[in-house]
Amino acid sequence: MFRAEISQGTSLGRLVKPFVESGTLASDELVDAIVTHHLKRVDISRGYVLDGYPRNVEQATHLDRIAKLNLAIQIKISDKEAVRRLQGRLQCRRCKQVYHKTYAPPIKPGVCVICGGHLVKRADDTEDVIRKRLAGFHFMTEPLATYYRQRGVLLSINGEQAIPYVFEDILKKIRKLGFTE
Repeated sequence: MFRAEISQGTSLGRLVKPFVESGTLASDELVDAIVTHHLKRVDISRGYVLDGYPRNVEQATHLDRIAKLNLAIQIKISDKEAVRRLQGRLQCRRCKQVYHKTYAPPIKPGVCVICGGHLVKRADDTEDVIRKRLAGFHFMTEPLATYYRQRGVLLSINGEQAIPYVFEDILKKIRKLGFTE
């Protein structure tokens, strides 16, 4: 959502761009405004997935006021593994498809399989920026797990396993809970 606002040159995009580029977290008010703006523009009646939002209890209470959340998935992974994985991430400039140097490399180095666009390492995927994001994550997001656990909607997944197994584990567990794709 942030990158869409930035690429469209919106006022919200101009406000959030410095945060995205530096890897620091934007204010709750700005993040809530962007999420609210996007959720109002799409049909959420059949369900929706938010990745990386909410990041704290304050954002979760905002989300509770605008949309019903019936499942929160926490992918648990060590900081060391998170840094290793993010440093290998590549993204297509054109279509935004994500690759990984080791785990999901493109067929032709540097070229997107989907659109032929150029693959780049995101500016915020440096070790220093990743560690800043992780510090903020631990401080603000860990209480969020407690918030959703108390509401009975938290599903924890082992993120240390190979990425395809993480996906399969999520699918298996949400199907067991009665959610459909």
